[in-house]
Amino acid sequence: MADIFRLDGKMAVVIGGAGGLGEAIGLGLARQGANVAIASRNLPKLEEAVKKIAADADVKKSKSQVVAFQVDVLDEKSIAQLAKDVVSKFGKVDILVNAAGREIRGSSADITAADWDLAFDVNVRGVMLASREFAKIMIPQKRGKIINLSSVREVRAAKRGGTAYCATKAAVGMITKGMAAELAPYNINVNAVGPSIVHTAFTESVFKRPEAVQNFLDHSLLGRVGLPEDIAGPAVFLASPAADFITGQTIFIDGGLTAIA
Repeated sequence: MADIFRLDGKMAVVIGGAGGLGEAIGLGLARQGANVAIASRNLPKLEEAVKKIAADADVKKSKSQVVAFQVDVLDEKSIAQLAKDVVSKFGKVDILVNAAGREIRGSSADITAADWDLAFDVNVRGVMLASREFAKIMIPQKRGKIINLSSVREVRAAKRGGTAYCATKAAVGMITKGMAAELAPYNINVNAVGPSIVHTAFTESVFKRPEAVQNFLDHSLLGRVGLPEDIAGPAVFLASPAADFITGQTIFIDGGLTAIA
């Protein structure tokens, strides 16, 4: 039987590819043979990520191309242009990963309307617009995989001022289900991965608070925090032929957090 986890000949786009999780997912896809376009606002960080991914021994063995594209998920025209630019270079898109995100902390009694709107603009509107633009490419192909980055906060609230973030991730969960239903006739799978806390630059402030980390460890069946590679593997699985019969699902990658009360 052919290796059902390989992605040779596939074209993947990772929006938010300069971040810790986005870069790890991009690396995982490239190691499995996909050509990968990583995109974000920060072009210097993107170019650094491209060099790191391209230098990986398994990526070299797979002969995968890795390129950077600049995009602003707050700008509808920028997202549309990204889709055009990727197709112009590669001719198709098989996989889209929506990994861009923003965490806005603050009590729901104190949060400003501007911060609430920013959280939804990045985490929800950005996901919806990118999925819309790349679905337009996938529909005529009658194939594709869309993978959204959600969170355990899709289904679990946070005690310390996380209502805005939790609400956005709940919305991502329903976008995933809704688009899965709409795009199924075109053989397009839409799923999400929902990490708990993962040690990246994005979460470094949390790791400076030992009590916050210990609180998580006390509720984790596996007794450790997540690493970027813990998220990359399930994302690659969802992108692969091995997950062709999975759609509309969020896979929680949380060390067992959501399995217990």
